[in-house]
Amino acid sequence: MIEMKWPNGAKCAVCLTFDFDAEISWRNILRRHGIERDNPVVLSQGRYGPQEGVPRILRLLNRHDVKACFFIPGVVAEEYSELTVDIAEAAHEVGHHGYTHTNPARLSPDDERDEIVRGIEILEDLTGRRPMGYRAPATDLSEHTLDLLTEFDFLYDSSMMDRDNPYIIATGQGTLIELPFKWYMDDWVHFGFNYFPPLEYQSGVSSHRKVSDIWMDEFEACYEEGLYLMVVMHPQITGVPSRAKMLERFIHRIKEQGDVWIATPSEIATVCRNAGADGG
Repeated sequence: MIEMKWPNGAKCAVCLTFDFDAEISWRNILRRHGIERDNPVVLSQGRYGPQEGVPRILRLLNRHDVKACFFIPGVVAEEYSELTVDIAEAAHEVGHHGYTHTNPARLSPDDERDEIVRGIEILEDLTGRRPMGYRAPATDLSEHTLDLLTEFDFLYDSSMMDRDNPYIIATGQGTLIELPFKWYMDDWVHFGFNYFPPLEYQSGVSSHRKVSDIWMDEFEACYEEGLYLMVVMHPQITGVPSRAKMLERFIHRIKEQGDVWIATPSEIATVCRNAGADGG
């Protein structure tokens, strides 16, 4: 395993990211179950993200002078354009998360290309910056996704789970930095719950203390080994008051360690690309 050299003598790097899906992920779940009507209660869970979660998270990040990345589907950026602009104006990174948050593996090559192009266009139009990174909706990739990302000059993808550190992926179109993560560092695994539709997201709701212990332990282990840590959150999940406090305690712990680089995905990917990272 190659030891990464993080900027300013930092021993490890931490990346905080938020998948800002709003209602679209729940609408897609309903359609997948053959339910054509927009169940207002189901969609209201997603709407909590833009109405309460994102503003609370932005305030928290501002208090601690921490920059993060929000992966936003194009239709969400369009519907919540002012909030998308607020995120960008606060100097947070805005990443690509599909256009309609449709699983790429369910799309034809032409439809997947259209999803990527439309997502680029709306994010660039609203933020003034072309997105540098991508996280796959539904955390799935088609056989064409990585080629498309390099074709459209993305710097990185953050969908895989096979390494501890970032690494380079070679595709038929060029190279791409992969910023992997692990399921247990995703808030949805621990807290995602909805009563309807049946048999989906009814696994229960974890204790904040349990999740905090998991995240703290992983941070401490990554720090000891000089690795990087990718945290995946959702405003509709971590944006509630008690979980936002959990995140705040996590940030406090990282900062008190001292020699930790809290960075955006594009910052980490740029360092890795410049270093020619090839393992982790």
